[in-house]
Amino acid sequence: MQAASLVRKEQGLETELSDEMAAEMLLPENLAEWRRMLQSGGVVTRGTTHLSIADADGNLVSLTLSNGEGSSYVLPGSGIMLNNMLGEEDLHPSGFHRLPPGVRLASMMAPAIVSLPDGGQIALGSGGSNRIRSAILQVLVNRLDFNMGLESAVIAPRLHLEGDHLSVEKGFSDAALRALEDAWPGVEQWPEPNLYFGGVHAVERLASGEFCAMGDPRRGGAVAIAG
Repeated sequence: MQAASLVRKEQGLETELSDEMAAEMLLPENLAEWRRMLQSGGVVTRGTTHLSIADADGNLVSLTLSNGEGSSYVLPGSGIMLNNMLGEEDLHPSGFHRLPPGVRLASMMAPAIVSLPDGGQIALGSGGSNRIRSAILQVLVNRLDFNMGLESAVIAPRLHLEGDHLSVEKGFSDAALRALEDAWPGVEQWPEPNLYFGGVHAVERLASGEFCAMGDPRRGGAVAIAG
C-alpha cells in the first residue's frame, strides 16, 4: 500500500488519470522498478537495526545503526547522514533545549559483547529507541541467569517499564502477571510479540568453537552461518 501511494504521487495520479498516464505507468521498465522495490522489502527508509558477527578466529563485531530521524547534516565525504536525537525525551532528562551548543548527546543504542566464564562470547544488540536497554537486559538474563539457549533467550516474552507504565508481552505465567499487576496497576498486556519490545539480533561463539545465532522475529531478524 505504501508503494502504491508513492507511485500515485510520483506519477501525479492523485489529481488526474489519462490514458497516456496509465500507459506510461504500465511500461515494462516502470513495472520492473516497482517489483524491485517490493522485493527489496518495501519502501521503509527509517528505523534502527543491529548486526552481530563472529568468526572462527574469535573476532566479534556488534554494530547498531540508525536512520530513524535524519538531522539533514551529511558527514563530508561519507554519504552518512547523522541521526537527530533532539526529540528523544529519554536523552534529555533536564528538558528539551537546555543543553548548550557543542555538547555531545548520549545514545540509546547499546551494541554489546559479552565474555562468558567458559570462554564463549556473545555479540548482541537491538533497535527500539529506549526499549533497547530493556530488550538487551532481558535476553542476557535469560541466557546467563536462566540458562536458556540463545534462540529461547531472544524469543522469550519481554516487558518494558517506562515511568509508571509497564508493558508486557503475551507469554508470562498467570502468577507472574498477578505479581506485576500488584506492583504496577494498569499493566498493559500486548496480545502478541511486537517490535515495540526491540529486536535483539545475536550470535554466540561457544567455547567449543561452534556458533549459534538468532535474529529476533519481532523485527525481521535473519541468520547466516558459513561452513
